[in-house]
Amino acid sequence: MREQRGINANTFKRRASLPPEEREYSASRYHAGTRSGMHPEDRPYITTTQSYHAPTTENHFEIDEEGEEVSTRPPTRTSTRRYDLAPYAREERRTEELPRQGKHPLFYIGICLVIMTLFLTGFVLIPPALQKWSDDRTYGYPRTFQVDANVGHGDSNFPVSHFIALNLNGRIEVIEIPQGDAEKLQPHLYLIARLAMQGSDLVPVTVSFGDMNGDGKPDMLVTFNGTQWIWFNNGTQFVPKV
Repeated sequence: MREQRGINANTFKRRASLPPEEREYSASRYHAGTRSGMHPEDRPYITTTQSYHAPTTENHFEIDEEGEEVSTRPPTRTSTRRYDLAPYAREERRTEELPRQGKHPLFYIGICLVIMTLFLTGFVLIPPALQKWSDDRTYGYPRTFQVDANVGHGDSNFPVSHFIALNLNGRIEVIEIPQGDAEKLQPHLYLIARLAMQGSDLVPVTVSFGDMNGDGKPDMLVTFNGTQWIWFNNGTQFVPKV
């Protein structure tokens, strides 16, 4: 039988290391080396000579909405998918330029109703207010009218009489005060009419004179509320009937 020997550390022979000048090195495929002594001292880190060229850029110009040139970046190749959003932008601008809708018809109907209400209110309230203001300035309150006239009721020295027409709470009165001797000539009070309507105390009253029956004596005409009352002259005073 063949003798078998055990394997130990001394079984394999060790190789002697080669001196550094006889060693062979394989250059790395990368630019930077991985071992010392691999490259010469003037270029310790570059295995091969390779120049670096910076990428060239070109200026691109585009025309904006105002007609001016604007510098933009040149288009680059990329894997990102880009979409043209110009049609959407034009669509949005088109919707902004659409005419705005008018107001609801009920708005105009409401405006017409307001104008009509103001007109009717002014037509009903303003004329009476102006008339009252004018009568207050002319006749005062209570409504009063005064006039002097020669009706033949005074004496020969003072033939003129003073007349006061008065609306006292709707009662129309005329007061005659003859000029002359106060002991012989007494004042006369004539109750013409009585008004019962609303606002009767604001009705102005006036007095005028004229020969209405042709007897040569001036008669008294009392005018108020669009009507005229005639009182006849009998030589000493006025009476409703001759």
